[in-house]
Amino acid sequence: MRTTMICLGGLMLLTTAPAQEPAAGIKVYKESVGSVVWIQSTRTKGLATGSGTLIDVERKLVLTNFHVVEDNPKALILFPEMKDGRPIAERSYYRDRAKRLGIAGKVVALDRSADLALIQLESLPEGAKAMPLAKGSPESGETIHSIGNAGSSGALWGYVRGTVRAVYRKKWQAKLGDGKVASFEAKIIEADSPTNPGDSGGPLLNDAGELIGVTQGGATNANAISYFVDITEVRELLKARKIVIDPSTKADEKPTEVKRLTPVAPSDGAKLFNADKLAKLEPDLAYLFSHGVEVVIETHAKAPAGFADKYAKAKADEKGKLLRDWAEERLKAAKSDGVILLICKEPKAYQVYGSAAIG
Repeated sequence: MRTTMICLGGLMLLTTAPAQEPAAGIKVYKESVGSVVWIQSTRTKGLATGSGTLIDVERKLVLTNFHVVEDNPKALILFPEMKDGRPIAERSYYRDRAKRLGIAGKVVALDRSADLALIQLESLPEGAKAMPLAKGSPESGETIHSIGNAGSSGALWGYVRGTVRAVYRKKWQAKLGDGKVASFEAKIIEADSPTNPGDSGGPLLNDAGELIGVTQGGATNANAISYFVDITEVRELLKARKIVIDPSTKADEKPTEVKRLTPVAPSDGAKLFNADKLAKLEPDLAYLFSHGVEVVIETHAKAPAGFADKYAKAKADEKGKLLRDWAEERLKAAKSDGVILLICKEPKAYQVYGSAAIG
């Protein structure tokens, strides 16, 4: 209980009031900070860092900005270490222990226009929890909370409280790490809460601790105006990749099938690749996959039974059809809607088949 002394007309009165509930920001921070990550992505000229949010435990998915990872198919992810119920905030603590605490991640989806990316992790810390997604956009005047890893601060997992100014569609441009200028267009949340380089990709939350946006950046020509990619853009990215995290389907509807999140590994039955060549293929396949094109590579020492005889007797145009049919069959077997490179050693033949466009 809290006691307050009030003076009224010379009389001193003592009043009591119930103890204040913990501030909403403290509650949101404590419940959410464990789902926020520090992201390290290498560049040709150094290391880029940003923030992200664990949004799916089952698939080990972290959400961040495209401009945090750019075209690098790999990233290193660090979760906060807790001590006495609070995250260890010192940046140096994680730098010194990056090899032990860092978790390897692959970029599995990009939305360049909305400045969003999904990273799939190799593993998760014990007890890791996903941040829940809000169903829709916030309202102007709504209180918001953001958590991030500002590069100018010596501390990680910093908290900022703010208010929504407006929610609207916006086109804008920003410089990437290599000096190139990227163009974005998305539904954004404009707020009065300050953001800094390094906060990018981190979560914007409502009072219920639900993700309502992704930190994008701040206005360079205005005071206390920051931009966050709206939750509806996040849901569009998940929908495009056929990822269902919290389906709101009716009882008589079937949830959408979950699309594979990692590319099909090369199958080298003909032993045409050595281990080094296969290792070099992996980043390229992951890069294409992250841009919406899956490339399936299969080599076969021998064609299926009966195929060789048919192929030897067939005319040129018939041989092409036989190869296309075989390639289509193998693409379906891989459960892929991408492109297949099919190579056969006996008889010698190859086929590139698929409807996906690379570019």
